[in-house]
Amino acid sequence: MAVSRPRLVLAALAAVGLGTFLLGGPVIAVEDTESIRDARDKRAAAKNLAADVAEELELVEAADEEISDALQSLDEVVALQESRILAARQAIEAAEAEATLRWVQADEIRDEVADLRRRIQELAVDVYISQMRPGSLLAAEDLTEGVRRAAILGAVTGDRGDLVDRMRALESDLEDVALAADVAIRDAEERQRELESSVRVLDRRIAAKQNVQDELRDRIAEYEEQIRKFEREEDLMAILIDNLIAEELRKSAPDLTKESGQGFIMPMKGSIGSGFGPRIHPIFGTLRQHNGVDIGCVRGQPIWAAKAGKVIFAGWKNGYGNVVLIEHEGPVITLYAHQETMHVSAGYSVDKGDVIGECGSTGWSTGPHLHFEVRTGGEPKDPMIVLPG
Repeated sequence: MAVSRPRLVLAALAAVGLGTFLLGGPVIAVEDTESIRDARDKRAAAKNLAADVAEELELVEAADEEISDALQSLDEVVALQESRILAARQAIEAAEAEATLRWVQADEIRDEVADLRRRIQELAVDVYISQMRPGSLLAAEDLTEGVRRAAILGAVTGDRGDLVDRMRALESDLEDVALAADVAIRDAEERQRELESSVRVLDRRIAAKQNVQDELRDRIAEYEEQIRKFEREEDLMAILIDNLIAEELRKSAPDLTKESGQGFIMPMKGSIGSGFGPRIHPIFGTLRQHNGVDIGCVRGQPIWAAKAGKVIFAGWKNGYGNVVLIEHEGPVITLYAHQETMHVSAGYSVDKGDVIGECGSTGWSTGPHLHFEVRTGGEPKDPMIVLPG
C-alpha cells in the first residue's frame, strides 16, 4: 500500500514566500543564535524520527502485501473448492434423478407383468371352466378355435414360467441399479461434506489472516499519521529557522566599507542567482533578456539603497510587482523589484544603506528574491559592473 506523504512545506512556503530559500536557493550567511541552533536541532530530530518511522512503515507495508498475496491465494483455493462442491451437488442431483427414473421404469415393468399375469390367470380359469383337456383340441368347432386354445394352454403351461423368470431378472437388475445409485449418492454426499469441511478450514484461515491484516493496516495508518506529524514539525521548524534568520537580517546593517569604485554597495545580503543577459524565463519558458541580477533572500529581509539618491517611483509595475526606482548622480537609475513591503515613496531622498523595503515575491516571481537593475540613459547595464566584487 503506497502511502501519500504531502509535504506541508510547499503550502507553507506558498503562504510565507520561502520557496527559493528553502528549495535550494542561495544560502545567506547569518551568525547562528541559540534560537536558530535550537530550531535546527528540532528540525533534524523531526526529520530523523520521520525517517525511522518510514523504515518501520516500509516493513509493515511489505508484511501487508504478503498477507494480501496469501489471501488472494486462499480465495482462489476457496473458489476452486466451491466449484467442486457445486459439482458434487450436481452429481447428487444426477444420481437421484437416475434412481428416480429407474424406479419409475421398474414400476412400469411391474405393472406390465402384473397385467400379463392377470390375463394369463383369466385364460387359465377360462380353460379350466371349459374343462379343456390336451386331447380335446380336435373337438373344437373349427381349426382356428383349436389353435387359439392351444396358444392359451401353452401360455398357461410354459410362457408363464418365462414371464416370471423375466420379472425376477428385471427386479434383480433394478435392485442393482438402485443400489448403485444409492452408492453414488452417498459417495457424492461424502465428497460434498469433505469439501465443505475444507472450505470451513480455509474460511478460518482467511479470517485469521484478515485479522492480522487489519492490525497491520491500523499500524500503517498510525505510522502514516506519525510521519505526517514529524514532517509538519520539520516544516514548521524550517519556517521558524527562516523567520529567525530574517529577523537577524533585519537587525543587520549594510557594510558601507565594501563599495565599488563607483560608490555602490550590495543592495542586500545574499548570493547572485540569475545573472544579467539572455536566459530561459522561469515562468514563460522562453528565451528572454534578463536586464538585471537576482539576489536570493528570505521574505522580510531588508533591502538597502545601493547608493545615495532620490526615489522617483515606488509602487506596482506589471511583472516587477512592488518596485522602487532610485535616481543617482550620473544620471544612473537603480531598480529594486518584487518587494514584499516598500518603506519609501516617490520624492524621498535616501542615503547609501538606507532600508527602502523588504524582500518578497510579488509580480512575476517564483520565490522570494530581489531583482536588481542598473540603467544609464534608459538602457539596462550589467549591475555587476557597478557593484562591489
